[in-house]
Amino acid sequence: MIVAALTMYVEPAEVRDAYRQLAEAVALRLDKTLDPAPEELTALWSHPELLLAQTCGYPWVTRLRGQVRLVAAPRYTFEGCAEAEHCAFILVPAALEASSLADLRGKRVALNGLDSNTGMNLLRHAVAPLAERGRFFGEVIVSESHANSLALLQQGHADVAAVDAVTYGYLRRAQPERVAGLRLLQRTRTSPTLPFITAASRSDAEVEALRTALNASLAADPGLASILAIDGVATVEEATYLPLLDWRREAVERGYPVIA
Repeated sequence: MIVAALTMYVEPAEVRDAYRQLAEAVALRLDKTLDPAPEELTALWSHPELLLAQTCGYPWVTRLRGQVRLVAAPRYTFEGCAEAEHCAFILVPAALEASSLADLRGKRVALNGLDSNTGMNLLRHAVAPLAERGRFFGEVIVSESHANSLALLQQGHADVAAVDAVTYGYLRRAQPERVAGLRLLQRTRTSPTLPFITAASRSDAEVEALRTALNASLAADPGLASILAIDGVATVEEATYLPLLDWRREAVERGYPVIA
C-alpha cells in the first residue's frame, strides 16, 4: 500500500491540483501504483509505505527527524525565495500605524500553527529581542492556515502575521484580492524550503531515484513547473534544517520560549 501526497500548499485550487499531478508523475516514473493517502498530515508523514510527501521544516526537526528520510527541497521562484530557501513576510494591515516590529507591542498576532516554521518559529526569533518578561503581543490567535491569517488581517481581527513567501506568492498571483489592503512590514531571516520526505525504510538508491524523478517530472512539464513556481529540487541533508533548532534555542535563551 504505497502512498504519496503533496498537501502542504492547497490554495488556490490550481496549485493543489498541480501538486497532486506532481506526486502522480513521480510515482509513474518509478513504476509505482499509489493507494489513497491519509488526509491527516501526521498519518501521512508516518505511513510505513510513504513514497513522497512534503512537510514543514519545524515539525521535521522537532519530531520527524529519524522517523522519515529527507529527499530534497524545492527551489521556488517567488519573491522572498532563492535557491532552496525562503522567508516569511511579516504583514500588517496597510492602515496600521507601525514602521517596525517594536511598534507591534501589545498587538494581536495570527499564527497559522504552533508548529509552523514560517508562521511561528521565524517570527518568534525576530520578536524575541523585543519581548519583556516573556511577552510581546497582546493576543495570540491560532488561525490554522496562512490563508486564514491573511483573512484575519483583512477583516480587522488581527494586526500582524508572518506568512510564508510561497503561500503569499501563490495567492497574490492567482487571487490578488486575498492579499489586498496589507503591507509588508519586514521579512524574516531566510530558511530552507519545505522538504520533500519519504519513509525511513527507503534506501539511498530509492531516495536518489525520487529526487531524479522530481526533477525529471518538473522538466518534462514546464506548465506544471510554472504553476508550482518550482524550477527544480535541491539535495538537502539533516544539517540543512538543524538551524531551525538554533533559532528556537536563541529565543528561549532570551526568555521568549513561546509566542506571547
